[in-house]
Amino acid sequence: MNKKKISKAERIRNREVVESYHKKVTEEELQGLFDDFTRWKNGDMPYYELTEKIHEFHKVNQKIWSKFNYNGWDDFLLVLEAKKELNLLTEDEKIEYAHWLQD
Repeated sequence: MNKKKISKAERIRNREVVESYHKKVTEEELQGLFDDFTRWKNGDMPYYELTEKIHEFHKVNQKIWSKFNYNGWDDFLLVLEAKKELNLLTEDEKIEYAHWLQD
């Protein structure tokens, strides 16, 4: 794992990146739930299907929570994943961490 010392400013920036990634991941899931609420409100989905969708969202949201809270928001691999998914990796990071970035 990466043991490189990072500055306080870099830790703050990494936290901001992870928070942006958390927001993106969560809002993508919430959008689907919002669409389901809209379908229900328009009469295109029965209430019992909506309650199932809410339950499914809750399970996904628990996984999101675990991902971001299990090892901490400053976890090296989470920061790396966030930078990758938000297209914020520098060329140097892409080279240095290539073995961590393979899908």
